[in-house]
Amino acid sequence: MLDDVQAMNAWYAAQKITPAQSIFLKKVWDVLLADFTPVSIRHACCIVEKTPTCYPYIGHVGDEKNFAVAVGGNGHGARGSDEIGRLAANVVLGRAWDAPIDQSIFTPIPAGDGSAWKKRPGFLKPPFGLC
Repeated sequence: MLDDVQAMNAWYAAQKITPAQSIFLKKVWDVLLADFTPVSIRHACCIVEKTPTCYPYIGHVGDEKNFAVAVGGNGHGARGSDEIGRLAANVVLGRAWDAPIDQSIFTPIPAGDGSAWKKRPGFLKPPFGLC
């Protein structure tokens, strides 16, 4: 069980891509960068954090508003990182929410409150491409 930072770090550091993934990446490399020969190649893995709502959490944690997060890219964090970062900065700086999706959709759900996401509007589906 990954119940502390050391265990998480050890698990993450031990992750390796599969031989099939390596072959696929080499084929993509050959297509996109056919005339480029690297000095060396190194593979690295990512961690995908998914939230129950399939939206990132952007907001304050707790009522005191002294701690804020922007987490849970749901496999697409890199794609939306600029906008997620901008929205998170606005939250931290106390600026008005200016996204077309209501801010409450991104409100962090405390651990152990698995039913909280069900209180959000059921008609909302994650944006196209999100898991």
